Amino acid sequence: MDRRLARHFTVASLLLFFVMAFADLLLLPAFSGSHLPRSGEVAIVFDGDTVMLRSGAKVRYLGIDSPEVAHDDQRGDCYGEEAKRYNRRLVLGKRVRLEYDREKRDHYGRLLAYVYLPDGRCVNEELIKKGYAFVLRRPEGFKKLYHFLQLQRRAIQRRVGMWGYCKVDPEEFYIGNRRSFVFHRPSCPYGRQTARRNAIIFHSREEAFAEGFRPCRRCKP
Repeated sequence: MDRRLARHFTVASLLLFFVMAFADLLLLPAFSGSHLPRSGEVAIVFDGDTVMLRSGAKVRYLGIDSPEVAHDDQRGDCYGEEAKRYNRRLVLGKRVRLEYDREKRDHYGRLLAYVYLPDGRCVNEELIKKGYAFVLRRPEGFKKLYHFLQLQRRAIQRRVGMWGYCKVDPEEFYIGNRRSFVFHRPSCPYGRQTARRNAIIFHSREEAFAEGFRPCRRCKP
């Protein structure tokens, strides 16, 4: 092979390499999205809002948070075991359908999804309606937020599930953070650090929950 032919061959190879690399970059988002499972059989129920599919994928129910169960030598929250049992009764061993929103995964890498039972019921909604979970509001929001808030307000009014069972020492007021959507007891150091522009005062826990704020995990209001 003479030098001119070798030079043309090298240039052509480099061009082909860059074209293929660029094509891979263009196809990457679509390829990754296509690998999000749309259904699966629930093999493990970890608590009231997290499960594992038979495939090994962990799924966190989008837009809700259930009371914590005991783990790593930490005590569980009131109604945590009840929420886990109810979730297990709903989904364990069943093939569920997954529907996604803007965020597809959380910072632990778990799938974030609305989970639907074979009969069409949304598990996320069922847990809120029965008082086994509360709304987990994020600054970025999600499409079912206001529907979930309506269900939660109704559950609080009816005192179903944890709303009628769990007893909490009340405060005269609570400090909410409009940026994080977390509310605190007035003595909580995290609450006291809330910037004035982000602070909002609630006169009851129910008022804070009705607006989609969730309790601080440290002061547990």
